[in-house]
This record gives sequence, C-alpha cells and structure tokens, in this order.
Amino acid sequence: MVNEHLRLGVFICDCGTRIASIVDTQYVAQSARQLEGVVWAERLLYPCSKTGLAAIQQAVRDRGLDAVVVAGCTPRTHERLFRRACMAAGLDGGLVEMVNIREGSALVHQDDPTAATAKAASLVAMAVAKAAYLEPLPHFTARLTQKVLVIGGGVAGMTAALALANGGVPVTLVERETELGGLVRHLSARYQDGCPAAEVLAEKVDAVRTHPLVQVLTNAEVVEVQGTVGKWTVSTDSTTDKRIGSTTRTSYPFIRSPIRLSVDAGAIIVATGAQPLHPAGRFEHDGRRVLTQLEFEAELAAGKVDASRVVMLLCAGSRDERVPYCSGVCCLTALRQAMQIKRARPGAEVTLLYRDLYTAGDEYAEMVLKAQEVNVQFVRYEPSLLPAIDAEAVEVYGAQNGAARRLPYDRLILATPLVARPDAGRMAWLLGLPQDAAGFFAEPRRHLRPGTYAEPGIFVAGTAHHPVDTTEVEFQGYSAGTRALRYLRQGQLEWEALAASVEASLCTGCGTCPSTCPFGAISMQRRDSVLSLAVVDPLRCGGCGNCVVACPPKAIAMPYYNDNQVLAQIEAALTQPSAISCQSSVVGGQWSVVGGPKILVFGCEWSGYAALELAGARGLSYPANIIPIRLPCSARLDPNHVLWAFLNGATGVILAGCEPGTCHFGDGNRYARERINQLRHMLADHGFNPERLQAAWVRPDDPEAILEAIEQFMKLRGTRGNSGELRGEYSPMS
Repeated sequence: MVNEHLRLGVFICDCGTRIASIVDTQYVAQSARQLEGVVWAERLLYPCSKTGLAAIQQAVRDRGLDAVVVAGCTPRTHERLFRRACMAAGLDGGLVEMVNIREGSALVHQDDPTAATAKAASLVAMAVAKAAYLEPLPHFTARLTQKVLVIGGGVAGMTAALALANGGVPVTLVERETELGGLVRHLSARYQDGCPAAEVLAEKVDAVRTHPLVQVLTNAEVVEVQGTVGKWTVSTDSTTDKRIGSTTRTSYPFIRSPIRLSVDAGAIIVATGAQPLHPAGRFEHDGRRVLTQLEFEAELAAGKVDASRVVMLLCAGSRDERVPYCSGVCCLTALRQAMQIKRARPGAEVTLLYRDLYTAGDEYAEMVLKAQEVNVQFVRYEPSLLPAIDAEAVEVYGAQNGAARRLPYDRLILATPLVARPDAGRMAWLLGLPQDAAGFFAEPRRHLRPGTYAEPGIFVAGTAHHPVDTTEVEFQGYSAGTRALRYLRQGQLEWEALAASVEASLCTGCGTCPSTCPFGAISMQRRDSVLSLAVVDPLRCGGCGNCVVACPPKAIAMPYYNDNQVLAQIEAALTQPSAISCQSSVVGGQWSVVGGPKILVFGCEWSGYAALELAGARGLSYPANIIPIRLPCSARLDPNHVLWAFLNGATGVILAGCEPGTCHFGDGNRYARERINQLRHMLADHGFNPERLQAAWVRPDDPEAILEAIEQFMKLRGTRGNSGELRGEYSPMS
C-alpha cells in the first residue's frame, strides 16, 4: 500500500564525470524535488564511496527518510551496498530502490545530452513512483540440522560420506542395491594404474561401514522429502541398516517387508550415479559374442579371456541424435580393456574402431602408445560412414586411406555411453533439482543472486551430474562432502528474501500455483473452511514471480516486484515528457521523439535487462523513447501489465527474456512465451494490432541481439495508420 506521508530521498550520482559530463545531474536532482513524496534530493560525486555512503546515511537520519532512491550505475552490482548502508542508518534494506542512469541513459545517449538528461529524469521518476510502494523485506533465520543425507553408495557417495564423517558430521548413506560400490563394483581394474577395482573398493567400503558416524541403509529408496532448507526430513524404505555408533560389520538378514525410516538432514548430497546405455537389439548385441564394455568386465575380472579376435567399437550409441554428447569414459575403458586382453592373450588380435580418441592428460596419451607397442590396431572411421555389423564380422572404411576392411570377431565390445538413470526424474521431483536435456542433475543456481537467497544445501556429485571417470568421480565426491561440511558449519542462515507470500483471505485453494513453482516451494494446506490454502516456503522460494502471475484471484504477492510497484513504474514512464532527439549508433540516423511514441521494454534482469545495460557499457545506443523496466524473470510479466501500458498510451511493449533452455528459474521463459502468445491472440481478436506486443529471447552478453529486436520493432513505425496503431499481421512468438 502506498505511504501517503512518504518522506523520500533521492541521490543522483555524478560518477565522477562519467555521468555528469553527459547528463545534467543538477537538472535531474531539481526535477526529482518536484515529485510527490520527495523531501530531499542531492547530487553526489560518488554515492558508492565511503563519503557518499556517509552522506546518504546522514540524510536518512537527519531528514527522517522513509525510503531512498539512488540513481547511478547498475543495481546488479551496487544495490546490496546501498541497502547495507541504509540498514546501518536504521532504514530497512527493502526500502531502497536503485536505478541505472549511467548505462541506461548517459552512455546509451552520449551523443545527445538533452535526450540523456530527459531520459535520466524519467527513470528517476519511475523509481520514485515504485518507491512509494516499497515495503520492508522479510528477514529469515534458519538453524541448520547438523546431519547429512547421502543418496547413492557408489564411489562418489562413499567419498562424500567419509569427508563429512571425518569432519565430525553424522551421515546417513542410502543405497538402492544390496552392496555398496555402484558401477565400480562391476569393473575389473582402475584406469589409472590397472589396480584391481575390487581391492580399492573394498578398502573404501570397509572405511564407510566401520566409521562410527556413518549409518548405512542398503536396499533402500528415498520415497519422500519434506521440510525446508537446512532442516530436511527424508523418508526411506529400507531392508537393512547399520546404526550410528556400531563398529562391527554386522550382516543383517533380508527382510521382505520394507522398513520406513525417517532421516533428518541439514544438507543432502545426490550421488545416484548413471548407467550404461543398453543397446536394446542394436549392433547385433546378444550379451555373449557382442557385449557392452560393462558386460565384458566380468570376463576380464575372471582372467579368462577366450577370444582371439576382439573388435571394439567406440561411440556405439553416443554422439548421435539419441545421445548427442560424448560420455567421456568409453575411450579410457576401451584402452584399459585392450591392454588387459593383450596381457591375458598376447597373441589375440585387438582392433579399436574410433571416431576420435578422448584421452585427457598425458598419462592417458601414454596408454595409447603402450597399446600400439603391443600391437593393438587403431582404425578411425568417419561419422558419415559408420561401421556395418553382422553376426560374423565388422566392415569398416578406414578414414585414413578410405579402404574397406572386414574384421571377423570372436568378441565385439560396444563402448556404449553412460546415461541418466531411469528414475532420475523422480529424484529430481522429490528434491526440486533441475535436469539438463540428457536427464542429468544440476545443482540449484541460487548463487547467481548473491546474498538474496539461502543456499538450498543440496549438492550433486559423480556421474549423476555428468559422465566422468573414476578419478573425477572421487574428486567430486570429496568436493561435495567438504562443501556440505562448510555449509553446515555456518550453524544458521540469515538473509533477506524476495519470497512470495499468500494473502489467506483471497486464496481460493484452486491449486494452480504449486505446479508453476520451479522450486517446489508452494504446498496446499487444509484449513477449517472448505477451501485449502496455498502456503509458500520462503526458504525454498526462488523469487521468480511466476506464481504471482499464475494465481487466478491474485492472492500471491512478492516484495520489490509487486503489481502496485510495476504498474506505478509504467504509469510514471508514460506520463513523463519525451526527450528531444537521439542519435542511434547501431541503426544509424536521427530519431525524432518529440511527442513521439514510447516503447516499454520489460527486461529479465538476467538476460534482457542485462543486455540493455551492456549496450550502454559498450557505447552502443538505442532510441531514447525505449524505456526499460527491470523484472526478476520474464515470467513475472503479467498480461495485465501489458494492458495497463497500452491503456496509458504506450505505443509498444517488448518483453526481453532468456533464450530457451537458459532460464535461471527453470521454465520461466516458457511460461512467459505462452502468455505473450495468448495475449497477442486476444488482442488480435479484439481488433488491436498484436504487433505492438513483441518478445525477444536474448543472452545477457549479446546487446546487439536486443538492439536488433528494438530496431525491427521501430521499423514498424513507418507503417502507421490514421488510428495511430502499428500495422502488421498476427504471428505467434517463437
């Protein structure tokens, strides 16, 4: 709600001469003094300096300021600084608004100081309008449970568990199989030194099972995850366990009825691993003469290689349309297996068919030389001419000489890639983990907004993250364990959060919002009335604003980007006088904007808004009637915001969001695209030109892309009709 008795202070940054040499900052300050609620406005040489911060703090105290607007450089780097300074002066950090008049005005319009000055004054007016609706940011504190759950008992999971337990933190290790060890349990030897994998693994398994701070649950599955950041409660179905404090390797009897166990944890490490792609009838695979690398390991482990002619086919099922990536471990496995075959049967013919060899590091390059020394044959084939396989032989065209070779085999070993486990989607859903296109896990990217959100305390290690060799698996496990240890040693988390909140009196319990939250932060709770209530967990909320837009009765709001604040900026932007002119260094020519149209660009701060700022930093320019409005995500743009802009006289609206697949909040840009397309349909159905609403999906480091989108939009101005509407046919946004 707007504060009718608001006492607002505005501080204009000269940035030395970087802003002041282009923008008449004295005029901007005078203009700000005329705005409703402003009781103090002044220029400062460098507000971010020690002297400048002290001046702001003094004004907060002496003038009794209720909110502060700082007009200077990018809020992406300095907003937290001014918030902390104001908090030290007794003003809540949520009552500070920062607006960029350096990259957003001075630098993009440096060839036209008049336009730059008018634009700066307009941006300040928009910030003041928003500041009238600012509210204190909610503050949260969460104590961290000093226990860790590790999901997955392979090398990564065991390494992480030992790192934590040796650091004094109790660990519960959950493994779906009867035995620990993961895929390494099925290997005959390590890549690095050829040491028997069973011996190396036994040592690590024994260390885990005998550690007094490690509880092992085998034949166990995670079935439910409750709680919040720092205090998770995870339910598992288990058939065996080893209690904390036990130092004996007790063998528990198999219990067919699962035991439901509840585990409390302050952090969770996901090390569920991957699995080799099964050929499923491809490549003549029969599991006897034609085997995968993993299937062949059993024969190598027994030391009974009875094949005299062995052909190895690399990239069998990878780097194609189904699995486009390189698995990263197949080449190393093939080299190690080739050497084991030659040691077991020196006279065996071993031929390795490859597209190219991935041998990272000198030690692996030496393996190739050693393999050649013992007469392992290497034949490279072209991706456009794959080897042909029948039941007796492999026919291949060598890329070196183009000659066809027919290679009879007793064993054909398929180097199939590691792929995500089929249950990875369920685990991602339980923990709210993002997955890449191949189904592997990625850690939540909360660190991209420093100091605003709590770290979720969920870490990913090993091949659950991406295919890597055993050396990297062990390193990642140790890294995840030490990071979790450092995380828990904070004791508690304290932070401000842009967390959404629900107005209980407005919530109808429709259940729309939980499915739109990429962080799993919203749940439905029963209440005394017939209607359920949506509840937002502030510790898990990422602050994208998607639920705010999706809520039918508008019962959800979020601080710093609520509807009143966005609408106030729109209205202020469209009621300020236009600049006189603007020289465009990108499209060329003189833009006349006297009384001309205004185009609002709603920019996601991680892409579109960042790209506009970078345009200024690089000395590029765009017309002065292009007015940016910062949003946390493209999903925060409500169709009502667009309609309000048009009702208040906007000639056009552009939404600038992240490219597909790169949204910092998961699918925020997908929701935004759908809403834009629906709104364009509605506008067309009611005789309103939908071309006045456009979308651009850009990278933050590509200012040329957003300027190109602006240029294309401005070209439509050349076809204005008498109604003043831009002409053009409707087409959905791609």
